[in-house]
Amino acid sequence: MSAPVAADAAQESVALTRQLVAAIRWLNQPEFLERGRELKLRRGAAGKRLTVEVVDRETGEILDELPPEAVLRMMAELEKEREGEL
Repeated sequence: MSAPVAADAAQESVALTRQLVAAIRWLNQPEFLERGRELKLRRGAAGKRLTVEVVDRETGEILDELPPEAVLRMMAELEKEREGEL
């Protein structure tokens, strides 16, 4: 991989991570997520693959794992619904 391509990939990764952090913060609001649960962003063992975990706040148990794309799609759909209510 050439240096400019590697830099572009790194910038895309940073941008995706920022989008996911914003989406997780937004979706962790009580009106969107079931009580006692929260979303957490986690990097895979190799440090490359991102996943979003649904975690029980009391026990720390991982209840489900979601691909990042699903979380971003969920946020976009909820934003559309919210805009329609205004």
